[in-house]
Amino acid sequence: MPRMTPILGGEDRSALAGVVRTGLLLGEPFYRAAVATRNTLYDRGLAATHALGRPTVSVGNLSVGGTGKTPMVVELSRRLLSMGHHPAILMRGYKRSAGISDEEQVYRQALGQTVPVAANPDRVARANQLLVGHPGVSVFLLDDGFQHRRVQRDIDLVLVDARNPFTLGHTLPRGLLREPASSLRRATAVIVTHADHAQDLAALDDEITRYHGKKPIAHTRHAWQGFLWGDERIASLEGMKVTAVVGVGNPSAFEKTLRSRVGVDVLAVRIEDDHAAYTRKRLEELFAHARDRGADAVVTTEKDHVKWLAVWGDSPMPLRVVRPVLAIEFIDGSDALDALLRRNLS
Repeated sequence: MPRMTPILGGEDRSALAGVVRTGLLLGEPFYRAAVATRNTLYDRGLAATHALGRPTVSVGNLSVGGTGKTPMVVELSRRLLSMGHHPAILMRGYKRSAGISDEEQVYRQALGQTVPVAANPDRVARANQLLVGHPGVSVFLLDDGFQHRRVQRDIDLVLVDARNPFTLGHTLPRGLLREPASSLRRATAVIVTHADHAQDLAALDDEITRYHGKKPIAHTRHAWQGFLWGDERIASLEGMKVTAVVGVGNPSAFEKTLRSRVGVDVLAVRIEDDHAAYTRKRLEELFAHARDRGADAVVTTEKDHVKWLAVWGDSPMPLRVVRPVLAIEFIDGSDALDALLRRNLS
């Protein structure tokens, strides 16, 4: 999807991109009709929904690609733990490799054994299975759950990325929206991510209010809180020459943040497909590319790194591989989010 994102989002203004957009536009009405029909069935109670046996918080979005769901679910897990809850994360497990998906591994690295993580497209069945082994779970966090309407939820949080909030209003296949922005009316609350990159945050808040009926409950930014090399924490990459490899839903944000770091010489950035399946040969090519340019290290995402480790094994990698420590920081609305959790999960 990253290679199609500039075309669908309108950034690519080439003639070929225009032809592709025109062709995809023909399929958009059929997709919208299918989404509308499905939502109507659920809205009218004609399609069955299922409770998971515990209070459930869904974290989702309207668009394809990265809006920050993974770090937000980590943040919510930590907040719930501090409130005395015992959360568990339910996720689809997209493109599982060796029995585990990349996001699943990221959750386990960030949260350890304190928060069970279960992956299965059938999240109702997986929740029942998980409760057998973890009866103390007190709340479920539903990763990427806004469109997973089969599951009942007590809180429906939707993340809107301030950098490209509604992708010009087009749904798939012409645009990047999974469903129209009017679907925000279903959300319990909206959180604006990457709010520090908004062109006009007040105007975006007004637009969200028109769709949702309420202003966003919070605004956040993504912060790089240092870097990791293996298990070692590195405060800065200042003075280093690096190449980057990015295989996430919004690679431009990663590249922009890396290039903004003071004193770092970014020699090249390689974009891989979201959820890319790496091979040993591909990694060798990436390392050779970095060495040929005189890089001291390769910078990549945590999700990519866990896949690299699975492919490379225990032997040392040819170059230092570092990845940023990503965290959600609340510009405002932190207390409001806590109040929402306590009010609905008591």
